[in-house]
Amino acid sequence: MVGWHISAFRQAKGALLPARPDSAKGARVAVWQAGPYGLNWMSSLAKAGLAVDYGGGGYPRILTARARDILPVILAGPPDMHERWVLDLDSAIVGDWPGQTVINKLEANQCPPEEWLLIVAWDES
Repeated sequence: MVGWHISAFRQAKGALLPARPDSAKGARVAVWQAGPYGLNWMSSLAKAGLAVDYGGGGYPRILTARARDILPVILAGPPDMHERWVLDLDSAIVGDWPGQTVINKLEANQCPPEEWLLIVAWDES
């Protein structure tokens, strides 16, 4: 497994409530590729009651957490983040795949601490 393709989005509506798997996406705050352990920190937050992990197995896996709990980690460089994105020889590139980590600091700084963000993680195995 290469790892995960992870995006953090603001919600289009209702950002003071936890995002749901079907929540409409707002602006993307960040996108990065991580190794196989790249979601462990989010799982730890869920176990501590600071995030909700809706599962999904990676096609995609959906999580939500407040900005105060995840943005400091994302802004510091997400755990297990690939400095250079990895492609397998048989990789198929579809959709919005920028090929490099993008952290929109302007958008992140506009998030109130209580805002719930939507995390969408695709298994890239």
